[in-house]
Amino acid sequence: MNRKLFLNACMITFTYLALQSTAVSAKTIRAVSGFGPSHVLATTAYPIMAEKLKDFTDGRWKIRDTPSGLLSVSEMNQGLKRGVAEMGTIIMPYFAADFTNSALVAELSVVGTDNRAIASAVSEYISTCSECIAEFSTNGQVYTGSDATVTYELLTREPVRTSSDLAGMRIRTAGSVFTRFISEMGAEATQIPSTELFEMLSSGVLDGTYSSTPDLKNQRLYESVRYVTNIHQGVFNASAMPSLSNRIWSKMNEKDRHALMHAAQYAQAASIAGWRDILKEATAEGEKQGITFIEPDASLLAKAAEFRQKHIATVADTLEKRGVVNAQEKVDRYLALVEKWNHLVEGVDSIEELAELRYKEIWSHRKLMDYAN
Repeated sequence: MNRKLFLNACMITFTYLALQSTAVSAKTIRAVSGFGPSHVLATTAYPIMAEKLKDFTDGRWKIRDTPSGLLSVSEMNQGLKRGVAEMGTIIMPYFAADFTNSALVAELSVVGTDNRAIASAVSEYISTCSECIAEFSTNGQVYTGSDATVTYELLTREPVRTSSDLAGMRIRTAGSVFTRFISEMGAEATQIPSTELFEMLSSGVLDGTYSSTPDLKNQRLYESVRYVTNIHQGVFNASAMPSLSNRIWSKMNEKDRHALMHAAQYAQAASIAGWRDILKEATAEGEKQGITFIEPDASLLAKAAEFRQKHIATVADTLEKRGVVNAQEKVDRYLALVEKWNHLVEGVDSIEELAELRYKEIWSHRKLMDYAN
């Protein structure tokens, strides 16, 4: 073999070995997005996060999602703590006793209407709340941020235009705040699993559900719901998506921790955008299938606003009874963050814009070797 061929062969061998070494040294995070393979978390949010983490770390870190089967959402807290998975979606109200301070945001889920601003305010609030970070640490986790749904509306079998139309209706709710809201509006609030919604509405056991309009698609309610009253009050804002095992966090250096947080903002922004996209899709399909979308009259809106104001005025007392110290100060801080983010997200149109804005405002300036240790 002449010298040139020999050198070429050596170079090819060296390149092959280098690639093999990189492949071997790449660390894979075992994720469970948790809501099944067709959910936006599995189809868009976790994949974009995996892509970005790989890019931001030059392939040193990867994410492999198992959307369902390994852990249910109700098992996620213990599953992350025990190492069954290393990344997953935590629905904080499911584990209220473990996330007393962090779940403060759920009690304020009637504040705001823009899920981009709400989710970002939640992310900044929890990530800068020492008691909240301690709760995640105690459960073997690291908080990376949150998403949020679009606003909740009244999805019903009969039309609801005025406050009196709700009297006596049986309405499904999810969460204590929404249960109180529906009860004060004059309806009978009931809590059932979302998987039973279609059957209960179709059979007339329920008169409606207080849910986001995307549930027309998500829960296949096009045939059982005939009316949607756009009351625009409340979102679901109390998820930690994704929550990371602190075993993984402890293996990351400063650069890789920033890469992980940066990538997570893309997952959250994708989920936020997904809810907005499904809202448009579900509304268009609902109209095609004969669902009437109603703008409520002044009496209904006034009663909803009255509940919201009264709830905000008394929520600190509720939180103090649950063990949140200096609750009013924390409530005021969260309300200020929602206002701040309402301004920041104006004109933000894409997943990339929102993800980069969140990373810049919440994470980029922080020393992450000091975070969640």
